[in-house]
Amino acid sequence: MIKVDDSLCIGCKSCSNVCPSQNIVRTETEKMRSIHWKRCKEECDLCVEFCPARALTLVPFDETVQEPDLSFDLVACKICGSRYASEPMLRRIEAALAADSERDSEGLEWIRVCPTCRRSREAEMASRETVLERCRRGQ
Repeated sequence: MIKVDDSLCIGCKSCSNVCPSQNIVRTETEKMRSIHWKRCKEECDLCVEFCPARALTLVPFDETVQEPDLSFDLVACKICGSRYASEPMLRRIEAALAADSERDSEGLEWIRVCPTCRRSREAEMASRETVLERCRRGQ
């Protein structure tokens, strides 16, 4: 059975992605992500191993223990406003990044931009650089 330390969980979905029995259920609305860990009798520990925050432990099955359930507000993208990640998850990523790698040349914090906008902005910047370089070479 899984025990969750709610002070460590970052709401990243890693555990639900690897659970072969689908005993970890996540639901998302436009603004919130919820994770529910069902009481499982399995001795599998994939979720424990894959949890980047080390918030999960395997404990003996106990039917009297309530099934853990956590919810996280999702953070809005600084460009499009869509909600894409939990605040604890973003703080963990920010802490792992070098201070000079958090912002682009225009000062935008990359971690606070959703993956879709990040890709679009990166492609736009790369295209702009390519065109400028070609203009400099006279092509």
